[in-house]
Amino acid sequence: MTEKKQKPYGGCGKPGEHHDHLCILMEKGMTEEIRRLSSHSAFVCGNCGARANHAEDLCSPEPL
Repeated sequence: MTEKKQKPYGGCGKPGEHHDHLCILMEKGMTEEIRRLSSHSAFVCGNCGARANHAEDLCSPEPL
């Protein structure tokens, strides 16, 4: 049986920018910042399902 390797940061495509992504803001409980960044959602994260106005705020953005 082969061991499945987990991607760093849960599959984040931009680990250097991961600290600014919505999933981290959610972990920190930054609801006002999340509300601001997702008020006119155009993208969804393929990892966690978070929605954001801009692709750069997500780990694995996909257009809505």
